[in-house]
Amino acid sequence: MCFECSETFAIYISIGTEYQTTPKLKEIELSPEPLLCSKEISEYKWSTHQIKFPHATHERMIERGDLLHKLFVIVAYRQRIYWGKFMDDLDSSGCQNPVIKLIPRHPDGRNTTPDTFVIERAYPGYFGSENDPDIRNNQQIYKALSDLGVLAD
Repeated sequence: MCFECSETFAIYISIGTEYQTTPKLKEIELSPEPLLCSKEISEYKWSTHQIKFPHATHERMIERGDLLHKLFVIVAYRQRIYWGKFMDDLDSSGCQNPVIKLIPRHPDGRNTTPDTFVIERAYPGYFGSENDPDIRNNQQIYKALSDLGVLAD
């Protein structure tokens, strides 16, 4: 693992098993290297959870292969905070954990993303109570992004 890169904030992807049920955060097997780490984030817009990153990072993500339906784990200060799922607008299934939509889908099956993506609260929408806490608004994540100097509004 790139310790220096993932020390403050990182997004890891799951490897191995496709999860059919709601996994426990600590039991998700993670890739050895983060998909996106603190050094690659140019801006994180807190109000919308939009992450901007350089085009070179986008190209590296494409080279990783198909991310669709893989789980991701948000890590701040080397602690797992929450998990979510990569999905796209063509998905008929939903997810009540955060979702990163990968659009558009490449003709060969790979997923591509622009140089930004948004971590959405759920897909297609959150069905819980409007009083439920939004797990994306974690103060440890906020502090990590603030310490990195990439936090916007």
